[in-house]
Amino acid sequence: MKKSKEIRVLVVSNMYPDKNSYFGIFVKNQVESLEKLGVNIAKIVKTKRSIFAYMPFISKSILYLLFTSYDLIHAHYGLHSALPFAILKKKPLLITFHRGDALDEPYRNEVYYYLQKFVVSRADHIIAVSKEIKKALINNLNAHPDRISTISYGVDTALFHCMDKVTMRNKLNLSQNKRIILFVGALSYRKGVDIIYKCAKSLRNIDFVLVGQGNLKTDLPNCVFVGPKPHDQVPLWMNAADIFLLPSRSEGSPNVILEACFCGVPVIASAVGGIPNMINDGKNGFIVRTHDPKDYAEAIRELLLNRQKINLIKIKARESVRRNHDNQVIANKIKSIYENLV
Repeated sequence: MKKSKEIRVLVVSNMYPDKNSYFGIFVKNQVESLEKLGVNIAKIVKTKRSIFAYMPFISKSILYLLFTSYDLIHAHYGLHSALPFAILKKKPLLITFHRGDALDEPYRNEVYYYLQKFVVSRADHIIAVSKEIKKALINNLNAHPDRISTISYGVDTALFHCMDKVTMRNKLNLSQNKRIILFVGALSYRKGVDIIYKCAKSLRNIDFVLVGQGNLKTDLPNCVFVGPKPHDQVPLWMNAADIFLLPSRSEGSPNVILEACFCGVPVIASAVGGIPNMINDGKNGFIVRTHDPKDYAEAIRELLLNRQKINLIKIKARESVRRNHDNQVIANKIKSIYENLV
Protein backbone atom coordinates (compact mmCIF):
# COMPACT_ATOMS: atom_id res chain seq x y z
CA MET A 1 0.00 0.00 0.00
CA LYS A 2 1.31 3.42 -0.94
CA LYS A 3 2.12 5.56 2.11
CA SER A 4 0.26 8.88 2.22
CA LYS A 5 2.35 12.03 2.09
CA GLU A 6 3.15 13.64 5.45
CA ILE A 7 1.35 16.97 5.85
CA ARG A 8 3.55 19.88 6.93
CA VAL A 9 1.53 22.50 8.80
CA LEU A 10 2.65 25.86 10.10
CA VAL A 11 0.58 26.67 13.20
CA VAL A 12 0.52 30.37 14.09
CA SER A 13 -1.05 31.45 17.37
CA ASN A 14 -0.89 34.64 19.41
CA MET A 15 -1.93 32.62 22.48
CA TYR A 16 0.13 29.63 23.58
CA PRO A 17 1.23 28.52 27.04
CA ASP A 18 4.76 28.44 28.35
CA LYS A 19 5.76 26.19 31.26
CA ASN A 20 4.37 28.66 33.82
CA SER A 21 0.92 29.35 32.35
CA TYR A 22 -2.03 27.83 30.52
CA PHE A 23 -2.70 30.87 28.31
CA GLY A 24 -4.04 29.23 25.14
CA ILE A 25 -3.67 25.69 26.52
CA PHE A 26 -6.45 24.52 24.16
CA VAL A 27 -4.25 25.40 21.15
CA LYS A 28 -1.31 23.48 22.61
CA ASN A 29 -3.48 20.43 23.33
CA GLN A 30 -4.80 20.50 19.77
CA VAL A 31 -1.29 20.72 18.32
CA GLU A 32 -0.07 17.77 20.39
CA SER A 33 -3.10 15.66 19.41
CA LEU A 34 -2.48 16.38 15.71
CA GLU A 35 1.17 15.43 16.10
CA LYS A 36 0.06 12.07 17.52
CA LEU A 37 -1.82 11.53 14.24
CA GLY A 38 1.39 12.03 12.28
CA VAL A 39 0.93 15.67 11.26
CA ASN A 40 4.29 17.47 10.99
CA ILE A 41 3.79 20.80 12.76
CA ALA A 42 6.05 23.83 13.00
CA LYS A 43 4.94 26.58 15.41
CA ILE A 44 5.10 30.34 15.56
CA VAL A 45 3.58 31.24 18.91
CA LYS A 46 3.26 34.15 21.32
CA THR A 47 3.42 32.96 24.93
CA LYS A 48 3.21 36.32 26.74
CA ARG A 49 0.14 38.53 27.04
CA SER A 50 2.20 41.73 26.67
CA ILE A 51 1.62 43.78 23.53
CA PHE A 52 5.41 44.02 23.15
CA ALA A 53 5.53 40.26 22.53
CA TYR A 54 3.90 40.92 19.16
CA MET A 55 7.12 42.33 17.68
CA PRO A 56 9.14 39.06 17.71
CA PHE A 57 5.95 37.12 16.93
CA ILE A 58 5.25 39.12 13.75
CA SER A 59 8.93 39.16 12.76
CA LYS A 60 9.16 35.38 13.01
CA SER A 61 5.92 35.05 11.02
CA ILE A 62 7.40 37.08 8.17
CA LEU A 63 10.65 35.08 8.18
CA TYR A 64 8.75 31.78 8.05
CA LEU A 65 6.49 33.16 5.34
CA LEU A 66 9.44 34.04 3.13
CA PHE A 67 11.94 31.28 3.80
CA THR A 68 10.22 28.13 5.12
CA SER A 69 8.53 25.27 3.29
CA TYR A 70 5.13 23.99 4.46
CA ASP A 71 1.86 22.72 2.96
CA LEU A 72 -0.62 25.00 4.73
CA ILE A 73 -0.99 27.59 7.49
CA HIS A 74 -3.32 27.15 10.45
CA ALA A 75 -3.71 30.52 12.18
CA HIS A 76 -5.50 30.98 15.51
CA TYR A 77 -7.36 34.11 16.54
CA GLY A 78 -8.11 35.92 13.31
CA LEU A 79 -6.03 38.82 12.06
CA HIS A 80 -3.68 38.78 15.07
CA SER A 81 -2.04 35.66 13.67
CA ALA A 82 -3.26 35.40 10.09
CA LEU A 83 -2.63 38.88 8.65
CA PRO A 84 0.89 38.41 7.18
CA PHE A 85 -0.14 35.09 5.61
CA ALA A 86 -3.34 36.62 4.23
CA ILE A 87 -1.43 39.51 2.65
CA LEU A 88 1.31 37.41 1.03
CA LYS A 89 -0.52 34.17 0.50
CA LYS A 90 1.69 31.29 -0.62
CA LYS A 91 -0.21 28.25 0.68
CA PRO A 92 -3.75 27.36 1.77
CA LEU A 93 -4.84 29.34 4.84
CA LEU A 94 -7.01 27.90 7.62
CA ILE A 95 -8.11 30.25 10.42
CA THR A 96 -9.69 29.31 13.76
CA PHE A 97 -11.87 32.00 15.34
CA HIS A 98 -12.16 31.65 19.11
CA ARG A 99 -14.58 34.35 20.38
CA GLY A 100 -13.43 37.95 20.70
CA ASP A 101 -11.85 37.91 17.26
CA ALA A 102 -15.33 37.41 15.76
CA LEU A 103 -17.69 38.88 18.35
CA ASP A 104 -15.83 41.89 19.81
CA GLU A 105 -12.75 43.05 17.95
CA PRO A 106 -14.32 43.80 14.53
CA TYR A 107 -16.30 46.52 16.31
CA ARG A 108 -13.44 48.27 18.08
CA ASN A 109 -13.00 50.58 15.11
CA GLU A 110 -13.16 50.58 11.31
CA VAL A 111 -9.52 49.46 10.91
CA TYR A 112 -10.13 46.32 12.99
CA TYR A 113 -13.33 45.62 11.11
CA TYR A 114 -11.83 45.83 7.62
CA LEU A 115 -8.67 43.91 8.56
CA GLN A 116 -10.72 41.11 10.09
CA LYS A 117 -12.99 41.10 7.05
CA PHE A 118 -9.89 40.96 4.82
CA VAL A 119 -8.40 37.87 6.50
CA VAL A 120 -11.80 36.16 6.37
CA SER A 121 -11.94 36.80 2.62
CA ARG A 122 -8.46 35.31 2.16
CA ALA A 123 -9.08 32.16 4.20
CA ASP A 124 -9.51 28.91 2.29
CA HIS A 125 -11.36 27.49 5.27
CA ILE A 126 -12.44 28.68 8.73
CA ILE A 127 -13.01 26.83 11.99
CA ALA A 128 -15.51 28.48 14.35
CA VAL A 129 -15.48 27.05 17.87
CA SER A 130 -19.23 27.66 18.27
CA LYS A 131 -22.35 28.13 16.14
CA GLU A 132 -22.69 31.68 17.47
CA ILE A 133 -19.23 32.54 16.11
CA LYS A 134 -20.02 30.91 12.76
CA LYS A 135 -23.19 32.98 12.49
CA ALA A 136 -21.29 36.20 13.29
CA LEU A 137 -18.62 35.42 10.69
CA ILE A 138 -21.25 34.85 8.00
CA ASN A 139 -23.56 37.74 8.86
CA ASN A 140 -21.03 40.39 9.83
CA LEU A 141 -17.77 39.52 8.06
CA ASN A 142 -19.13 37.97 4.85
CA ALA A 143 -17.62 34.52 5.42
CA HIS A 144 -18.85 31.88 2.97
CA PRO A 145 -21.04 29.33 4.83
CA ASP A 146 -19.58 26.40 2.87
CA ARG A 147 -16.07 27.28 4.00
CA ILE A 148 -16.77 27.17 7.75
CA SER A 149 -16.67 24.16 10.06
CA THR A 150 -17.92 24.35 13.64
CA ILE A 151 -15.46 22.41 15.80
CA SER A 152 -15.12 22.85 19.55
CA TYR A 153 -11.93 22.37 21.54
CA GLY A 154 -10.99 18.90 22.70
CA VAL A 155 -10.59 17.49 26.21
CA ASP A 156 -7.49 15.75 27.51
CA THR A 157 -9.34 12.76 28.95
CA ALA A 158 -6.11 11.33 30.35
CA LEU A 159 -5.76 14.42 32.57
CA PHE A 160 -9.41 15.19 33.31
CA HIS A 161 -11.12 12.15 34.78
CA CYS A 162 -13.01 11.03 37.89
CA MET A 163 -11.14 10.94 41.20
CA ASP A 164 -12.22 10.27 44.78
CA LYS A 165 -13.91 13.35 46.25
CA VAL A 166 -12.87 12.71 49.86
CA THR A 167 -9.23 12.30 48.83
CA MET A 168 -9.26 15.48 46.74
CA ARG A 169 -10.83 17.54 49.52
CA ASN A 170 -8.23 16.31 52.00
CA LYS A 171 -5.47 17.14 49.51
CA LEU A 172 -6.83 20.66 48.95
CA ASN A 173 -7.79 21.35 52.61
CA LEU A 174 -11.48 21.71 51.78
CA SER A 175 -14.35 20.85 54.10
CA GLN A 176 -15.77 17.32 53.93
CA ASN A 177 -19.05 18.52 55.43
CA LYS A 178 -20.00 21.40 53.13
CA ARG A 179 -21.44 21.33 49.62
CA ILE A 180 -18.99 22.98 47.22
CA ILE A 181 -19.78 24.94 44.05
CA LEU A 182 -16.75 25.47 41.81
CA PHE A 183 -15.96 28.21 39.31
CA VAL A 184 -12.81 28.23 37.13
CA GLY A 185 -12.00 31.28 35.02
CA ALA A 186 -11.33 35.00 35.07
CA LEU A 187 -12.95 36.85 37.97
CA SER A 188 -14.78 39.21 35.64
CA TYR A 189 -18.21 40.60 34.83
CA ARG A 190 -18.19 38.79 31.47
CA LYS A 191 -17.79 35.48 33.29
CA GLY A 192 -20.70 36.33 35.60
CA VAL A 193 -18.82 36.14 38.90
CA ASP A 194 -21.07 38.89 40.30
CA ILE A 195 -23.95 36.43 39.79
CA ILE A 196 -22.00 33.82 41.76
CA TYR A 197 -21.57 36.22 44.67
CA LYS A 198 -25.31 36.92 44.76
CA CYS A 199 -25.95 33.17 44.80
CA ALA A 200 -23.48 32.80 47.65
CA LYS A 201 -25.27 35.52 49.60
CA SER A 202 -28.54 33.56 49.43
CA LEU A 203 -26.95 30.11 49.94
CA ARG A 204 -24.90 30.74 53.07
CA ASN A 205 -24.53 27.04 53.95
CA ILE A 206 -22.72 26.29 50.66
CA ASP A 207 -19.06 27.10 49.88
CA PHE A 208 -18.27 28.73 46.54
CA VAL A 209 -14.67 28.05 45.48
CA LEU A 210 -13.26 30.27 42.73
CA VAL A 211 -10.13 29.26 40.80
CA GLY A 212 -8.71 32.11 38.73
CA GLN A 213 -7.58 35.70 38.94
CA GLY A 214 -9.19 39.10 38.49
CA ASN A 215 -10.30 42.20 40.35
CA LEU A 216 -13.98 41.38 40.83
CA LYS A 217 -14.05 39.88 44.33
CA THR A 218 -16.27 39.83 47.40
CA ASP A 219 -15.73 39.52 51.15
CA LEU A 220 -18.52 36.95 51.67
CA PRO A 221 -17.27 34.28 54.12
CA ASN A 222 -18.52 31.39 51.95
CA CYS A 223 -16.60 32.57 48.86
CA VAL A 224 -13.12 31.03 48.80
CA PHE A 225 -10.53 32.50 46.41
CA VAL A 226 -7.63 30.16 45.64
CA GLY A 227 -6.06 32.11 42.75
CA PRO A 228 -5.02 30.71 39.37
CA LYS A 229 -3.84 27.11 39.27
CA PRO A 230 -1.68 25.20 36.75
CA HIS A 231 -3.79 23.38 34.19
CA ASP A 232 -2.75 19.96 35.47
CA GLN A 233 -4.08 20.86 38.97
CA VAL A 234 -7.54 21.96 37.82
CA PRO A 235 -8.87 18.34 37.75
CA LEU A 236 -8.17 18.09 41.50
CA TRP A 237 -10.43 21.07 42.22
CA MET A 238 -13.12 19.78 39.88
CA ASN A 239 -13.20 16.41 41.57
CA ALA A 240 -13.55 18.08 44.97
CA ALA A 241 -16.72 19.92 43.86
CA ASP A 242 -20.41 18.98 43.90
CA ILE A 243 -21.38 21.32 41.05
CA PHE A 244 -19.48 23.34 38.44
CA LEU A 245 -21.03 26.78 37.84
CA LEU A 246 -20.39 29.05 34.83
CA PRO A 247 -22.91 31.93 34.57
CA SER A 248 -21.09 33.77 31.76
CA ARG A 249 -22.60 36.65 29.81
CA SER A 250 -20.47 35.92 26.74
CA GLU A 251 -18.43 32.88 25.68
CA GLY A 252 -16.79 31.17 22.76
CA SER A 253 -16.55 27.46 23.44
CA PRO A 254 -15.52 27.19 27.12
CA ASN A 255 -13.50 24.00 27.37
CA VAL A 256 -13.70 24.11 31.14
CA ILE A 257 -17.31 22.89 30.88
CA LEU A 258 -16.29 19.76 28.98
CA GLU A 259 -13.42 19.16 31.39
CA ALA A 260 -15.81 19.36 34.35
CA CYS A 261 -18.20 16.98 32.60
CA PHE A 262 -15.51 14.34 32.15
CA CYS A 263 -14.53 14.70 35.80
CA GLY A 264 -18.11 13.69 36.61
CA VAL A 265 -19.11 17.09 38.00
CA PRO A 266 -22.63 18.29 37.08
CA VAL A 267 -22.56 21.61 35.23
CA ILE A 268 -24.93 24.56 35.58
CA ALA A 269 -24.21 27.21 32.95
CA SER A 270 -25.68 30.07 30.96
CA ALA A 271 -27.10 29.79 27.44
CA VAL A 272 -24.39 31.83 25.67
CA GLY A 273 -21.78 31.10 23.00
CA GLY A 274 -21.09 27.44 22.41
CA ILE A 275 -22.48 26.29 25.78
CA PRO A 276 -25.86 25.12 24.39
CA ASN A 277 -23.89 23.01 21.88
CA MET A 278 -22.15 21.27 24.78
CA ILE A 279 -24.96 21.00 27.32
CA ASN A 280 -28.28 19.35 26.52
CA ASP A 281 -30.39 20.87 29.28
CA GLY A 282 -31.49 18.27 31.79
CA LYS A 283 -29.58 15.48 30.03
CA ASN A 284 -25.85 16.03 30.55
CA GLY A 285 -26.05 19.30 32.50
CA PHE A 286 -28.29 22.29 33.14
CA ILE A 287 -28.79 25.55 31.26
CA VAL A 288 -30.06 28.73 32.94
CA ARG A 289 -31.51 31.02 30.28
CA THR A 290 -31.46 34.25 32.29
CA HIS A 291 -28.83 36.22 34.16
CA ASP A 292 -30.96 36.36 37.28
CA PRO A 293 -29.01 35.09 40.35
CA LYS A 294 -32.28 33.75 41.80
CA ASP A 295 -32.62 31.34 38.87
CA TYR A 296 -29.07 30.05 39.36
CA ALA A 297 -29.59 29.67 43.12
CA GLU A 298 -32.79 27.72 42.48
CA ALA A 299 -31.02 25.44 39.98
CA ILE A 300 -28.29 24.76 42.56
CA ARG A 301 -30.83 23.93 45.27
CA GLU A 302 -32.83 21.59 43.04
CA LEU A 303 -29.78 19.72 41.81
CA LEU A 304 -28.23 19.23 45.26
CA LEU A 305 -31.49 17.74 46.51
CA ASN A 306 -31.62 15.14 43.72
CA ARG A 307 -28.78 12.61 44.13
CA GLN A 308 -30.26 10.27 41.53
CA LYS A 309 -30.33 13.07 38.97
CA ILE A 310 -26.71 13.95 39.72
CA ASN A 311 -25.58 10.37 39.12
CA LEU A 312 -27.48 10.15 35.84
CA ILE A 313 -26.07 13.49 34.65
CA LYS A 314 -22.52 12.31 35.41
CA ILE A 315 -22.89 9.21 33.25
CA LYS A 316 -24.40 11.03 30.28
CA ALA A 317 -21.96 13.95 30.51
CA ARG A 318 -18.90 11.72 30.47
CA GLU A 319 -20.24 9.68 27.55
CA SER A 320 -20.97 12.84 25.54
CA VAL A 321 -17.42 14.11 26.02
CA ARG A 322 -15.88 10.73 25.21
CA ARG A 323 -17.90 10.45 22.00
CA ASN A 324 -17.76 14.04 20.72
CA HIS A 325 -15.02 16.05 22.41
CA ASP A 326 -12.03 13.84 23.19
CA ASN A 327 -8.81 15.48 21.95
CA GLN A 328 -8.22 12.76 19.36
CA VAL A 329 -11.80 12.98 18.04
CA ILE A 330 -11.32 16.71 17.44
CA ALA A 331 -7.83 16.20 16.00
CA ASN A 332 -9.18 13.74 13.42
CA LYS A 333 -11.75 16.31 12.28
CA ILE A 334 -9.07 18.96 11.85
CA LYS A 335 -6.70 16.56 10.10
CA SER A 336 -9.47 15.86 7.56
CA ILE A 337 -9.67 19.58 6.85
CA TYR A 338 -5.89 19.69 6.38
CA GLU A 339 -6.04 16.84 3.91
CA ASN A 340 -8.84 18.49 1.93
CA LEU A 341 -6.96 21.80 1.78
CA VAL A 342 -3.70 20.18 0.70
